[in-house]
Amino acid sequence: IRYSIPPSNATSKPNMSTEEKEPAAAKEEEEEEEEDLEKLQAEIARMEAEAARIAQETEDLDKSTSAGAAASTSAAAEGKKSEADTASKDGHSIYVGQVDYSTTPEELLSHFESCGTVERVTIVCDKFTGKPKGFAYLEFQVSTIIRCYFFD
Repeated sequence: IRYSIPPSNATSKPNMSTEEKEPAAAKEEEEEEEEDLEKLQAEIARMEAEAARIAQETEDLDKSTSAGAAASTSAAAEGKKSEADTASKDGHSIYVGQVDYSTTPEELLSHFESCGTVERVTIVCDKFTGKPKGFAYLEFQVSTIIRCYFFD
């Protein structure tokens, strides 16, 4: 019995020649490059818009700073007043230690109301966790804090 084996190229589908493959690959690469180029151009446009925005903000800041400098020369005389006001406000403030972590500003306000009019209650908190540190500052309207010193 004789078996004949057909030649390999006789039964297989015709393959693309290397010449036909190269233009297809080149065309695909060219399309990818065009797509990359479009992405880069879009990115450049976005960055240019951001640079223009930053330049405008810088210009606005410079204008406000120069206007602020003119205002600060006129406020130099008032600066002495504000320093005196700050010193007097410090005289109206007290430190309160051993404040329970669950205490609210309203509770401190009601507790110290008998000492005078409380302007502000500040419970100091940790800047990372936001939890109270266990102490507070109270600012009173007038310096009647001495009578609260021995408050029960």
